[in-house]
Amino acid sequence: MQQKLKKIFLLVTISFCIFYDVYAAEVKVVPVGKTAGIRIYTDGLLVIGTSEISGENIAEKYGIEINDRIKKINGETAESSQQLSRILNENPQGILLSIARNNETYETTVVPKQGDDGIYRLGLWVRDSTAGIGTVTYYNPASNTFAALGHAINDVDTGNILTVKSGDILTCDIISVTKSTRGNPGALNGSVDGNDLGDVTLNTQTGIFGTVSNSEFFNCFEAIPVAAKSQIHEGEAVIISDAFDNGQTEYSVNIKKITNEKDKELVIEVTDQRLIDITGGIVQGMSGSPIIQDGRLVGAVTHVFVNSPLNGYGTLAENMIDVSQNING
Repeated sequence: MQQKLKKIFLLVTISFCIFYDVYAAEVKVVPVGKTAGIRIYTDGLLVIGTSEISGENIAEKYGIEINDRIKKINGETAESSQQLSRILNENPQGILLSIARNNETYETTVVPKQGDDGIYRLGLWVRDSTAGIGTVTYYNPASNTFAALGHAINDVDTGNILTVKSGDILTCDIISVTKSTRGNPGALNGSVDGNDLGDVTLNTQTGIFGTVSNSEFFNCFEAIPVAAKSQIHEGEAVIISDAFDNGQTEYSVNIKKITNEKDKELVIEVTDQRLIDITGGIVQGMSGSPIIQDGRLVGAVTHVFVNSPLNGYGTLAENMIDVSQNING
């Protein structure tokens, strides 16, 4: 009986794998490889640090911790640090904060202290937004959605993934390139010109995702199938980037290893001398560059090896597709 059950289980497992591979191959997206400006606004004010006011640590007194998110201030939705300062100085006798921590929300009334300059403060360092440059991985015409970066946008002070209230993806111009060298990852240096391309709705371990408002920017190639992990192999592949020429260019890379490490399943090496001459390998801002092998989108560039900038990680495209199903268009 046990032997029979094992056979049935094995058949079901094989059938599922075959179905999944067929499903992945049927999903088609447009590889993009264009750099863009990315701006997100946090869901609440993220506490990134504290300091004393007139010799008192108010955050410690009221149990406010780094990584807490202030969601409301006296009943108003928390929008910015300027708003927090305004309400504090309008209500020096105390304000009611609604704070989110570890998926729970609590309320506390805090009384600010007046500094030597006459301004009332809580001694909280908060972040309400962030911005940067990255590369768009793909556009899905069927759902009018995009994916970019291949990794999360983390707060630079706390290291935590920023929770998105809203965000934009914008056109940008690359001004210069700082080459990667051993121990010093380089970067694309650019300016965001502010032409709106779409909305950012998700910031996840596998990248940022959102809806498209200007499909012309994204719809630049024919749609190609998304590879299942089982269809990827070690060997030659290409990445697409527009950061160094007037249009998107394919650069040769080598997929050196396929791992089971989440969001770092691909280990790649830049082999194209044209790219090496310009960048020294992989630089910051190239995150999200689509990786294509055998006519399929297999993943996106994510991280550079700091001590070996010709090498880096990639995340799987099939995982990005799975996450994108959660976008509310």
